Amino acid sequence: MPAPAICGNANAESPPKRQIPCPMDATAMRKRPLTPHLYYRMPWNLADNAITWLEPTTKCNLYCEGCYRENDPFGHKPLADVIRDLEQVKKMRRTDGISIAGGEPLIYPDIVPLVRYVAAQGWKPIINSNGQALTPELVRELTAAGVVGFTMHVDSHQVRPGWKGASEKDLCALRLKLAEMIHEHSGGTVSCSFNATIYRDTLADIPMLTRWAHEHIDLVQTMVYILFRSARKRGDFDVFANGKPVDVGSLVYQLDHQENHEDLDSQEIADAIRLAYPDHEPCAYLNGTEDPRTMKWLLTLRAGSKDEIFGYLDAKFAEWMQAFHHVLFGTYLAYTRPCWTAWLQKLIFLTPFNKSLRKIFGRLLLKPKQWTKPIHIQSIMVIQPCDLFDDGRQNMCDGCPDAIYYQDKLVWSCRVDELEKFGAFIQCAPRGCCGGGAKAAPAPAPQAAAEPAAEPVTAPEPAPEPVKEPEPTPAPQPEPIPAPAPAPAPTPAPAPAPEPVAQPEPQPEPAPAPEPVAQPEPTPEPEPEPLPEPAPEPTPEPTPEPTPEPAPQSEPEPTPEPAPTPEPEPQPVPAPRIETAPATKGISDPVVKVDLPPAPAAPEPAKAAKPAPAAEAKPAKAAKTAKPAAEKPAKKAGKAAKKKTKGR
Repeated sequence: MPAPAICGNANAESPPKRQIPCPMDATAMRKRPLTPHLYYRMPWNLADNAITWLEPTTKCNLYCEGCYRENDPFGHKPLADVIRDLEQVKKMRRTDGISIAGGEPLIYPDIVPLVRYVAAQGWKPIINSNGQALTPELVRELTAAGVVGFTMHVDSHQVRPGWKGASEKDLCALRLKLAEMIHEHSGGTVSCSFNATIYRDTLADIPMLTRWAHEHIDLVQTMVYILFRSARKRGDFDVFANGKPVDVGSLVYQLDHQENHEDLDSQEIADAIRLAYPDHEPCAYLNGTEDPRTMKWLLTLRAGSKDEIFGYLDAKFAEWMQAFHHVLFGTYLAYTRPCWTAWLQKLIFLTPFNKSLRKIFGRLLLKPKQWTKPIHIQSIMVIQPCDLFDDGRQNMCDGCPDAIYYQDKLVWSCRVDELEKFGAFIQCAPRGCCGGGAKAAPAPAPQAAAEPAAEPVTAPEPAPEPVKEPEPTPAPQPEPIPAPAPAPAPTPAPAPAPEPVAQPEPQPEPAPAPEPVAQPEPTPEPEPEPLPEPAPEPTPEPTPEPTPEPAPQSEPEPTPEPAPTPEPEPQPVPAPRIETAPATKGISDPVVKVDLPPAPAAPEPAKAAKPAPAAEAKPAKAAKTAKPAAEKPAKKAGKAAKKKTKGR
């Protein structure tokens, strides 16, 4: 269809694709930037929102260029299925109103029972329709069923019978006809809203549409501007779904003649409105999912009569309305009946607490005649759909009210077509970024994995270090280990000890003395065995000579346990200790110990007989008792051994 005329010229022919706005728009559009940090961020979210989208049918009786749903002639759902969807919505989302859309909901055969069911659940039924099938009889039936509001979609990019080639200004006659029908046959109890898809070539009609809404502020409660978006087959992007390339040409909202269109944003709409109303100032918004500075839903509340706009309500007022409604009714406010927006004078008691109300009522004081007329609150909403960034990110509405129940989850209603065709939302990426260059990146990763493989190869090198660690561990022990040295010294001593028991007569003990000196050679083998021996207990024995007597009492308890196993083999075990200077002292120590306990010399012969049969288990006690039998020769031998050790 031909595009609508620009600047309200109904007779102008439109070129096939785009038109350049009027020259005056280029200089006058930019007024002042929007300030979202001063606006109230709507508290709507996925689980607690003002509205929820419902599509009982996908069948439609018109073609709309900006529509994102495919027209299915067999798209009517059974009422039971629709009710089941609503039951799931109730479990997943707290909502104030249900937007019944499609498709065209007025041609749905069970629309009246559906509205009645929605109202019975405590929700506000709202009909989103193109108005083509609306009749006075249907308005009365829906009003009786409990409908709260109608939102009529009328714009110049629709293929509407009887309005072919009509401009936005021409279509205002249709808008007025629908508004009057709703007001008259609902008894003024049902709100009326209009939305229009705004294209680049209809941007200049925004001031005119906003003025028209003001002139009929008693009939029209809300004016909605939806910015056009199209899925474009751009050569600088690759498009994927579930990781596989897809062709967006199959999507309903992909239009070849809109491939090069420039997306509009909320700032441009606000600038266009300010051409007609310089004081226009929004009060609340919803941000984007990727950029919190973007205003995806931008709300303005203005108060006035058909003759004049007296002011704009501020962010604090919008916050009060949402908060109080949630406290009183448990939901955030969406639509309301005209009786609540018709008389602003009802809110005069709030003027001490709100600056914007004080300003509005201050202007009313200058016009006393206006106090007898209703001052209406009218909403202007700007909806900025998905934005595609240069890096492929898609900036959606954060906390979108138009979420729909689809396959056990709530999703954006404007992108359901992607789920139906591809099974997932499409994702965009700059062309080539997901190609071979991106795959080459993981190649170094396995190399990095190979490097740690080499590290375990070096790991065995530190393994011998733990083998060396026991060597340093005994190294600190030799200081306390002179004590273990005497403990092993008695163990080798029992072997020579029984010999001196038989040898006291010839007393050739100095000859066996060098034998333990030759034994120190097996140094590495015995190290684990002396460790179990009582290292701390014998430490007091060598240094303090008077203490050995209590020490042996503690020694026999630990020694018999390790002693039986080590002595046949481990007699060299104490030898590694003997190699050190303390070890040599350990060899002579038994002689010194012989001097200390002369009293137990009497029991020695009895104990001396024991080491002969069992030199392995109890030679330690026998050695200590047998030592006094050879006191003087042992002393001489000990002195000689000391001299030898000193010489060494």
